[in-house]
Amino acid sequence: MRIFVEILKIFKGINFDFTKFAAQKLIILNNYFLKLKISLLSIFLKKDNRVLKALNDLEVNGVAIIKNFYSDKETEKIKNECFNLLNDVPTNKIDSQDYIQAESISVGSKTIYLEKLGSSIKLKGLNILNSFFSKIGRKIELSLITLVYHNRKSKPYLVYNVSHDGNSTHPVLKNYTGSNEAIAGKPHVDLYYHKLRCFLALGDVKRDNGATIYYNKSRSSNFLEQNYLNLFLSAIDIKINDMDSHYINENKLNDIKMSCKKSYLECQKGDLALIDLKTPHYAVLPKKGERQLLWFYY
Repeated sequence: MRIFVEILKIFKGINFDFTKFAAQKLIILNNYFLKLKISLLSIFLKKDNRVLKALNDLEVNGVAIIKNFYSDKETEKIKNECFNLLNDVPTNKIDSQDYIQAESISVGSKTIYLEKLGSSIKLKGLNILNSFFSKIGRKIELSLITLVYHNRKSKPYLVYNVSHDGNSTHPVLKNYTGSNEAIAGKPHVDLYYHKLRCFLALGDVKRDNGATIYYNKSRSSNFLEQNYLNLFLSAIDIKINDMDSHYINENKLNDIKMSCKKSYLECQKGDLALIDLKTPHYAVLPKKGERQLLWFYY
């Protein structure tokens, strides 16, 4: 897709109508290409193979869950290693600040980055810290799924996320001003083409502790065509209205709800949840307890 973006950048100043037409057709071709790759893979895998099931679920529903991707023991180890990183966050860097976009945090000789909004915190770039983190997300099943989606083996950029209901006692988590907004808390689509983002559930994820909301089978909705087109045009440096590209306005969301079920990405500890970034979704804060996730960005 990148090469086509660069080509259309050349044409954008010559003929806008052609550029718009080509962008629309490329978005459609990207959909067909994903279906083709999944169909080809199905020749070599059994129908009950969980890689094939995850890919089919992603293609149809926009999300998928691989159960027990990591064992309980493995997940608990990952959870503890992630949570211990909070001890490296100087509390003076986050006191009295409701929103922090990217604060650098030193962990030994390495640097990771912190994002904070109210009672939700993300630590970004964990994969560079040591061999333990760098090996996470390298299982053959996920490598095969990312190969189908991204046409190459993809190494994840790891992001640890903790969100809570306001009752956390950890010094880094308890200091917040009470914002009711979650990071990525507005309904949105991230991209105009198929790309993955995943998270490992470090504990059970339910509605009451902030399961991500998405709209099932909504990627094929006609209401999103303008969003995808505007995101493509933005990628070739054509100015567009962000409220009709990345974000989904309230009227359009109501239209989507008429035919696409509002769903919650609920899963259990050790499960891997996968999201196609063309799928409308948004985050919510826990009403009760906390939610800990390890995100895999690509």
